[in-house]
Amino acid sequence: MRPLILPQAMRDMEKRYFAATGTPSIDLMERAARALADCVLRLSGFGRQVYIACGPGGNGGDGYACARLLAEAGCACTLFAAAPPATPDCIENARRAAAAGIPTLKPGSAAQAPEVWVDALYGTGLSRAPEGDSAALIRRMNADRAAGSAVVAADIPSGLNGATGAAFEICVTADRTLTFQFPKPGHYLADGLDVCGEVETADIGIPAAFFPGDMPLLMQRRDALDSLPSKPRNAHKGSNGHLLIVAGSLGMAGAAALCAGAALRSGAGLVTVACPGSVLPVVQTLIPCAMALPLPESEGAIAPEAASALQEALTGKHAVVCGCGLSLRAAPEALRTLLDSGLPTLFDADALNLIARGDLLDRLRPHHLITPHPGEAARLLGRRVTDPIADALALSSLGCQALLKGATSVVSVDGRARLSASGCAGMAKGGSGDVLAGLTGGLMAQDAASGVLMTGAALAECAATASELHGLAGELAQRDKGLRGMCALDIVDALPRALSGNV
Repeated sequence: MRPLILPQAMRDMEKRYFAATGTPSIDLMERAARALADCVLRLSGFGRQVYIACGPGGNGGDGYACARLLAEAGCACTLFAAAPPATPDCIENARRAAAAGIPTLKPGSAAQAPEVWVDALYGTGLSRAPEGDSAALIRRMNADRAAGSAVVAADIPSGLNGATGAAFEICVTADRTLTFQFPKPGHYLADGLDVCGEVETADIGIPAAFFPGDMPLLMQRRDALDSLPSKPRNAHKGSNGHLLIVAGSLGMAGAAALCAGAALRSGAGLVTVACPGSVLPVVQTLIPCAMALPLPESEGAIAPEAASALQEALTGKHAVVCGCGLSLRAAPEALRTLLDSGLPTLFDADALNLIARGDLLDRLRPHHLITPHPGEAARLLGRRVTDPIADALALSSLGCQALLKGATSVVSVDGRARLSASGCAGMAKGGSGDVLAGLTGGLMAQDAASGVLMTGAALAECAATASELHGLAGELAQRDKGLRGMCALDIVDALPRALSGNV
């Protein structure tokens, strides 16, 4: 897994390093600038025309120092200052750049598009939208990029929030982002996925003794594959876990089928779908390898009388998934039975909406996993969700494990955020979440059958693994079917390759 660092934690780490070692801050800036210059040279070669947009603070200081180093390497450099240097290190590096004869132009000055722009306007601490000359320079960089210039961002594209990945309306779109010491969560969250380009990390020499101990972690493909449960040669269907799926309603039988299909593809030995009797024929036709249990229904959804049937159905099961296609007409009594069962249970979709609006929220326990998208998370928390890491941690404070879904999903594992950034735009289709629920539930059942106590961190780890593999299957499906042509069923079909590592 790859450590990430929040912007404030990065600033705190630097302060501790300076105080403990006596290292001048400008020395660290020089290391960052050297790495930035090397990055530009690898991208463009020597003797190129490079423009550097500099802000008034630390990021601008990196830019001024980078310009001097590039000029020494033979590049034709021009500086554009959005505002006069305002911090001691930035002032000193601007002076050094001027002494080296590097010209500084006003932001609105006419000039041909360069081979490379270096964005050194704002660092990771930006808290308001760029305006004035800074906004003008961002627009200029983006326009020149559209005309063929490459854009390298120093630490983070200006206009992007380093913690949340939210971009202001005016934000640099980079081809490459060189970040310092550690990537920031914002590189991999929300708009960061679209504006950072290739993210490269430069070690600027801060010793490990100063690293925070609770940094978020970015999952890698190998992490997920290595987490899959092993299978002995003499395994049988019972030893591979039995998952109960409580799902479906009139008009949404497909959600139950997608969930069950993903669970079977996960390697679960047995899958039983408990659904309203009227949709059972559809589910069994679509997923003949799953068993099905008809439940009493009312208006096409699970009725209160289903609670006793579900209580009996829990016998012999290793894990439960509830919510896919359930509808808000489903009886809360059924959810109460599952919440009180003691089995590791995943709640998704309308199960979450029913929990949020009723008296069921207090029944969440450490062996429960909730998998909301931002809208469902807002209903559970009773407020807007704007910071994926903080919001995932807040969801886990409800007493359960939480996976906050998004283009990058965030799981809280023992109070530490774990990010899963696999996936693609083609997955933004109805049913993708049902596939994730089934895959996660299938892995839960297999772990539970192998003797793993599925509560706390073990359950959260399972969710993180499933999220990464779900995204990888989506990437494979998009490769096969195209961004627009793929659908959730294609993700199910791609799961065998994703889980085998055959990519």
